[in-house]
Amino acid sequence: MRRITFGGASFLTADRIGDALVALLVVLNVKNSAAVARIPVVLIDGTSVTATLLLAPASPFMSIPEESAWPEPDASETVKHLANLEVLASAPSQTEYLETIAVPDYEWSDPDLNDL
Repeated sequence: MRRITFGGASFLTADRIGDALVALLVVLNVKNSAAVARIPVVLIDGTSVTATLLLAPASPFMSIPEESAWPEPDASETVKHLANLEVLASAPSQTEYLETIAVPDYEWSDPDLNDL
């Protein structure tokens, strides 16, 4: 399993999830973007819960291997979800301007402006 330290908290998750989170964070940092991820985690007492992470550039994040007596959470769906987030984050931005629109230069002395 992987011990994830994120936002002042620490928890265990599956190796594949830890690796997918690191890959996603790399893309988010390059694209200066953010994403929300929900992942299964194991707390210190062995309780399995879902953690919601706001992943963004420069998020303090650490992933280290750790042996655990607790069973590893199922990673298949989560890894697919994180891979989809990675693809979306690496896609070209849809807010880019593709052409410039000419705007006429109006002066304060224009007759149309005096009629307002």
